[in-house]
Amino acid sequence: MQAAVFEGNGVLRVKDVPKPEIRKGNQVLLRVKAASICGSDLQALRVPPGQIIPPGTIMGHEFCGEVVEIGADVHNVKVGDYVVVDTSETCGICEPCRAGYSNLCENRTCYGQTGDGGFAEYAVMPAHLLYAVPRSIPPYLAAQAEPLACVLNGMTKINPTPTDRVVVYGAGPIGLTFIRLLSLYGVRQIAICQRSEGRRQLALDCGATLGIDPASQDVRETLLREWGAPADIVIDTAGAGNVPGEALGLLKFHGILLLFGGDQNVVSSLHPAELVWKELRVFGSFCAHNTFGMAIELLQNPDLGLEKFLSARMKLSEINEAMELLRSRKANRIVIYPDSQIEN
Repeated sequence: MQAAVFEGNGVLRVKDVPKPEIRKGNQVLLRVKAASICGSDLQALRVPPGQIIPPGTIMGHEFCGEVVEIGADVHNVKVGDYVVVDTSETCGICEPCRAGYSNLCENRTCYGQTGDGGFAEYAVMPAHLLYAVPRSIPPYLAAQAEPLACVLNGMTKINPTPTDRVVVYGAGPIGLTFIRLLSLYGVRQIAICQRSEGRRQLALDCGATLGIDPASQDVRETLLREWGAPADIVIDTAGAGNVPGEALGLLKFHGILLLFGGDQNVVSSLHPAELVWKELRVFGSFCAHNTFGMAIELLQNPDLGLEKFLSARMKLSEINEAMELLRSRKANRIVIYPDSQIEN
């Protein structure tokens, strides 16, 4: 079969590899229908990398597929089912797992990062990581179940209300997903901080009500002028620069800073006294946490609107072209079709 294999030092190559086979009773063979490119995929392909992936790994951790074969011990799905994949595999025995925080598993692995994933015609996955979804959810949306579930984990930490003033840093796919959800939650004042004019405008089209270029505008002064008050919540989806340090100055007392973007090469500085004086709350948000069911339900809601920032649907053979479009900010969300059956 054809697969996109990470070969190290920023190289992703589409090539022929053996079709995977079921080797354990709990495994399922999927025909991959669609796979979405994540910002962490771009980080892994940087030199030096912002995410570590072992060479030889088939990338892609946001995907959906059709069940074509099941192991002897599989009972939760059947051949012909249409499924999405929670690609995080956890151990179940470390302290975070036993405490109910399996997303923080100390022995966590991730298909598409530490094991073979969905940038391929076929993939073998453990059955317990699969969620059946209705055929009414098109593949380009089903492939976004994993990032949507991750964003929903962040939303459960901040619990926004319609009267909150929210600032979002970064108008990539994750930032825009936050904006769509904030809009769906009824939040009426959403500011987007984004240097790219095109992405800033896209964020406004997706529901942001105020666009700010942090390279040419003073963010705090702009918020006070437009809103008359500081922010209740700041969400950093970019994970770059010194956003955490800047964000503290944008928040009102008892405000919330949510850190979502993660790049292991980025180090930020902040003013601890500001946390104390305003009794601010800072949350990190990592992966999905009991939110896949919520994501699947929301994907059936036409008001969610994730298609608003879908830039392109491309074949697996075009994946490096897709990566370059994303790197150059000429595209936002791109979905890859390993079977070349691109939807209209």
